[in-house]
Amino acid sequence: MEIEENDCIPFLDILLIRKEDGSIGHKVFRKKAHTDNYLHFDSHHHPAQKMGVLHTLFTRAYRISDIDHAEEEISYLKRAFANLGYNSKSIYKAIQKAKSVKKNSKTKDTPTSNAYLPYIQGVTDKIAKILDKKNIKTAFKPWSTIKQRMKSVKDNQDQLQQKGVYIIKCSCGDQYIGETGRSVRIRLKEHSADLRHERVRSSALAEHVGKTNHHICLEDAKVIANEDHHFKRKVREAIEIIKHPKNFNRDGGMEISRNWNPLLTPVDPSD
Repeated sequence: MEIEENDCIPFLDILLIRKEDGSIGHKVFRKKAHTDNYLHFDSHHHPAQKMGVLHTLFTRAYRISDIDHAEEEISYLKRAFANLGYNSKSIYKAIQKAKSVKKNSKTKDTPTSNAYLPYIQGVTDKIAKILDKKNIKTAFKPWSTIKQRMKSVKDNQDQLQQKGVYIIKCSCGDQYIGETGRSVRIRLKEHSADLRHERVRSSALAEHVGKTNHHICLEDAKVIANEDHHFKRKVREAIEIIKHPKNFNRDGGMEISRNWNPLLTPVDPSD
């Protein structure tokens, strides 16, 4: 429970101030542990995301602070963002945007669809401009996050017990890429049964053994990716088939545009 101190009491991110005339003033509240560690100007994020941080905080300053404290908050934010590498032009632009009231702004056509891309400076921002011409809104996400880089504190789950995309190698070095909406372990048992019963018509693994008499290393099968979503699993399987050209899959799985091949096809070191 918050207790009033020096005629002030915080409520969420607002500091309420009791004035001498009995009226209530208000401004932005920050805890003592606050560090002003916002998105740095030199961080690898799309410029729109950086400007979004400025615009959001300056807008909050005008909405939360009363007339007596608005400029105080604006000055505070100017110093904070200047220390983070933002130039005065960017800060001024964000302030003007926060001040403007767009009651009669022109409405833009509703995007036909959305695209979510990892932000790579000089690459995906150009793609976004092309998509915008086709009325496709682009949202950028970081290439990697802290969550992805930090090791989970939870117990490791058996990947073979989950749905996903897997790879099975043969003694000759070729490999088979598969996907399953059930447990990968169960799917491997089915592959084992196909090999025992020599089901060459229904099994690419059995067909390969029948032609070559090689050994299929089911015991060394690995999960490439655990994925519950059916469509994402199919796409990932197709991508891995392209990435592993020495495979004995009967087909390439879901059809993927050839435009992606230069990015997916392994580069020959001798080239």
